[in-house]
Amino acid sequence: MGRVGRRSRGVRRAARRAFVTGLVVVLTLGLTACVSPRATTAATTPTWCEDQSAAMILGDSHSTGYGLSDYSGGGSYAPTEAGWTSTLTRRASDEWGTITTVLAHNGATAADFRPGGRWAETAGAIGTVHDVQPALVIVALGASEFASDLPPTDFDEHYRALVEGLQQASPRTTVLLLVPPEPGARLVPDPVYPWEAYTAVIETVTADRGVELLDLGEYLPAGGTPEAEGLYLPDSTHLTEAGHRVVHAAVWTLLTARCGL
Repeated sequence: MGRVGRRSRGVRRAARRAFVTGLVVVLTLGLTACVSPRATTAATTPTWCEDQSAAMILGDSHSTGYGLSDYSGGGSYAPTEAGWTSTLTRRASDEWGTITTVLAHNGATAADFRPGGRWAETAGAIGTVHDVQPALVIVALGASEFASDLPPTDFDEHYRALVEGLQQASPRTTVLLLVPPEPGARLVPDPVYPWEAYTAVIETVTADRGVELLDLGEYLPAGGTPEAEGLYLPDSTHLTEAGHRVVHAAVWTLLTARCGL
């Protein structure tokens, strides 16, 4: 499972202009060609390639299903028809018998997945990983820190400690870090820190810890931009069903193409 990194800004802008009806099909084909030849950033053969029995997803409102018409989670994850985590969970179960645990909460930050986090299902995540020893853990965090303008140094501290904790809890586990789609709105009136400050943290931790990376900014434009029409809800932050389908296609293709599943 290879690392999918950033392209130049000019190439990204051109790619964003190409979003049209049928994107998911095009994305799947393009990702297959992109990730298949690349070497993994972690082990030569990621654990996930040999064992699909159990997986976990740690995330925020992009992972709970929040904003979708059938979401009923009250803040936590709840199965939905189109949410990318739900779609991935069902598909992995149908095709491989994978048991997927989604630990996510609206507004969650990396700090919430460490001891002392605000919710029980997130604060106990590292302990759960230790107990389950899943083949794969997907970390989909960073958007909440950006929205609240948390200093990137604080984000680095919490995010790095989370990844280190996951690796220590289950050394066998393949860890995949997702750079989330860029929200088009902030929760503070005069934010200081740009999106790139947060994505840089994720990319640096990826390199330092030897884990996997998928930058969803390669496949989803930033919220609130003309190219984002139809992919985000009116808040310019949370994804529509179409947006969730793009995320699912990107993650699924990365997981399968590298391993030949």
